[in-house]
Amino acid sequence: MKAVILAAGIGNRLKPLTDGIPKSLIKIKGKTILERMLDRLVAAGIGEITLVVGHKKEMISGSVGSRYKGVSCKYLVNTDYKLGSILSLWTAREEIGGQDILLMDADVVFEEEVLRRLMDSKDADCFLIDRDFKDTGEEMKVALLGGRVVQIARKITRGHDAAGEGVGFCRISAGSGPELLRSLENKICLDRTCDYETALDDFIGKIHAGAEEVTGLNWTEIDFSEDIKKAEMLDTDR
Repeated sequence: MKAVILAAGIGNRLKPLTDGIPKSLIKIKGKTILERMLDRLVAAGIGEITLVVGHKKEMISGSVGSRYKGVSCKYLVNTDYKLGSILSLWTAREEIGGQDILLMDADVVFEEEVLRRLMDSKDADCFLIDRDFKDTGEEMKVALLGGRVVQIARKITRGHDAAGEGVGFCRISAGSGPELLRSLENKICLDRTCDYETALDDFIGKIHAGAEEVTGLNWTEIDFSEDIKKAEMLDTDR
């Protein structure tokens, strides 16, 4: 299993802070968001990490290097990072398939158990959901019906019996990789500026994906300045 981390975005909602540094290099309790993520991956035994970079890309590669604590780190550059995040995932298309991947947004601070539940899931293709959230319309949600993921969107419109905020991580099995690539290509043909989750939403309609619940665990996505304060208060070091 290898990890693909999407770290190309500008982080517009954190400007002017992100004018000078990429969002993933913001420090939380003395360590960058990205360093915290990499530490979790190394501890979990992930042996290969690919980072898709764009905004301030040299700062990220300079901070991490070609190896991080013994694990190989490769960089792929999304030159169109100012457009939709779907192009970042498309930049990593050659990493999809062949083996299972962990697909991860680079702006999430989380405790170890969050990653462990994804890696240990019985479902070969798996997402993470947190049912305890306030719906502001900004959150990407994951809806399930009978244990199967049936929608990934900011507004849930399909029939479901469970839903929660998506963590921004998923596991894609080697066998499902080609289907994800087809979904990506189809969506890009329609709209190069869309979120990559639109392709994931199409993808889950063609395969069987499950979800693991992380309600009650410590994690947060860093989108706004108040999220940095929240991350400082959470016990994500356990």
